[in-house]
Amino acid sequence: MEKIFSEIKFDEDYLRNAEVDSLPLFSRIRLQSNRLTPAQERIVRYLQEHAQEVLTIPINELADRCQVGDATVIRFYRLLGYENYPMFRIALTKELSESEIRPIYEEVEIQDQLPDVIRKVIDSSLQGISDLEKQISLPALEDIIRHLKDSSHIHVIGLGASGVVAQDVMHKLMRLGLKINVYTDSHLMTIAASVAHQDEIFFAICHSGETTDILRTLELAKKQGCYTCAVTSSIKSSITHMVDAYLLSCTRETKMRSDAMISRIVQLVVIDILYVRLALEIGDAAMERVNKSRMALKACRNPSR
Repeated sequence: MEKIFSEIKFDEDYLRNAEVDSLPLFSRIRLQSNRLTPAQERIVRYLQEHAQEVLTIPINELADRCQVGDATVIRFYRLLGYENYPMFRIALTKELSESEIRPIYEEVEIQDQLPDVIRKVIDSSLQGISDLEKQISLPALEDIIRHLKDSSHIHVIGLGASGVVAQDVMHKLMRLGLKINVYTDSHLMTIAASVAHQDEIFFAICHSGETTDILRTLELAKKQGCYTCAVTSSIKSSITHMVDAYLLSCTRETKMRSDAMISRIVQLVVIDILYVRLALEIGDAAMERVNKSRMALKACRNPSR
């Protein structure tokens, strides 16, 4: 057993993220769910069905019941940021004692009736938002807000479904009077980054954190001396190692529902948080600008309604 422990690298980078370190066990599992192997998925299923039993059985018995090796269990809890099995069980005890025992995540199955589909879709969205409260990095949030407020120009970039969220960023921050553009075309964002100035910001919305055109644009922006930040769902993705600050949107991929669908909802909540905090930072001038934009938009509506 000592040899197994010595051969498995402890994920120190994971634990250095203070916000992730404060997350409860089930939230950590959801955050890492898209990286789990089939064998580790079996551990999750056993946890979901027999959580109380896991509190009392040794690591080798848990491995046997999940039909995996001891090393797989060790890799599993270290992936979640726990240094040893006792720490993992303490986290599980705390999870079970502090909250209602709910599924870690539920799949929508082909045989589900409409009420089941409604409940599972709503529950997964609510769980994503609930996890956000525990995992969002306050230092990163404050740093991003400060740079957004002080920048001469904001460039928001996103492709595909992330482009929809990027459009929402522009819509909200423009109403605060900030100079902002959005790019959902890879050529345009590349051109913008190549000629950017140091006092400009590039804000990426990238669910996977691995979209090559987004990463290439951020790399160009950094070469120009720009501040870069991102909202992503993958803590160990390329984008988190590249940008100056990032915010996480934890989601779980399912068979019937793309994880990007839940991520989009959570990302929109993150943008709302940024917007409200920015408005408070700017003060009365922000409220005046929002009211001006609201009055201007009245002319676009049917006056008879």
